[in-house]
Amino acid sequence: MHLGIDLDVRDLQQTDLDALEWSGGAAHRRTLAGVVEATWRGDAEAVVAELPTGVVVAMGALDVARSTEWAWLWLLAVHPDWQRLGLGTALVRELEARAAASGLPAVRLAAEHDNPGAASLYRRLGYRQVDSVVESWPDDAGRRYVTVSSVFERRLGGADQRQGG
Repeated sequence: MHLGIDLDVRDLQQTDLDALEWSGGAAHRRTLAGVVEATWRGDAEAVVAELPTGVVVAMGALDVARSTEWAWLWLLAVHPDWQRLGLGTALVRELEARAAASGLPAVRLAAEHDNPGAASLYRRLGYRQVDSVVESWPDDAGRRYVTVSSVFERRLGGADQRQGG
């Protein structure tokens, strides 16, 4: 990938977890450790974007075992200092390519209702809202964060694949 600076988009490794401290607290990093293990089983794909200096500035994951009809893209995060430079788009496209290589015909993802910027990005990339869901995940205080999210889908190949990408 080239954005005026070369970035290496590569598989997430166990050794990257400390470098992703900016992406969330301890509960989030435990989730990421589980994603690394899922990649070892072949149930997930996970990538990071790394600067030539070795600093990791973005990440995303793809659950390829959740459904035979679509892959679930999640944990997409770009370091605040590197947002709005195309990294999110590049990671979504990389993960879409991996979903297609896995033989899955579509990608789904969720955007929290209070995050209109994410929803706007996904629409720009050719995703269409197909559902709303209540999601939850643990926080660092031992509670669960609960939110409503819009579920978006993009069919891979054909007309949808050519739009926005």
